[in-house]
Amino acid sequence: MEKILKFITDIANKDYSNIIFIWQAIVFPICLVLLYGIFYSVSQTIKIFKKKHSELLRGSKEFMPPPSREKNVEEWADILIKSRSPDENQRKFALIAADSLIDKILAMAGYDGENLGERLKKIESSDLDSLNDIWEAHKVRNRIAHEADYRMSPEDSAAAIGRFEKALRELEYI
Repeated sequence: MEKILKFITDIANKDYSNIIFIWQAIVFPICLVLLYGIFYSVSQTIKIFKKKHSELLRGSKEFMPPPSREKNVEEWADILIKSRSPDENQRKFALIAADSLIDKILAMAGYDGENLGERLKKIESSDLDSLNDIWEAHKVRNRIAHEADYRMSPEDSAAAIGRFEKALRELEYI
């Protein structure tokens, strides 16, 4: 017991000013380094936000708005011209292009699937009034793609393109 009291007395009577000085000498530089790290991180974050903001104002590709309606109408007009061609291959190409356009629009709208058929299966008829029209036109496209001897008359082409056009108007693409 005497040894414990002596140990406590020695601790209480010890001069700790030297230890406190050493502690301050170690902790102060560490605090300075940490403060520098905080200020550096904040300044780098501000630089990044300024860069992103300037890209937004300049029109970076990452922040580009969707294509204008005029461009959409122009693209659709090209498809319509090909669909009215006397050349059957041009009409087939136009129908495939229209099908691809609808597929792209539905993908951008967030419908999942690897192709238009899969996307159409996931759409409720209450969500898209022209869903059946798209299906009918898509079936014609599938015949073009899978039947080598398929003949597409100008009337068939006009009907299928008309169905795609109805859908594009409903989707407010044109």
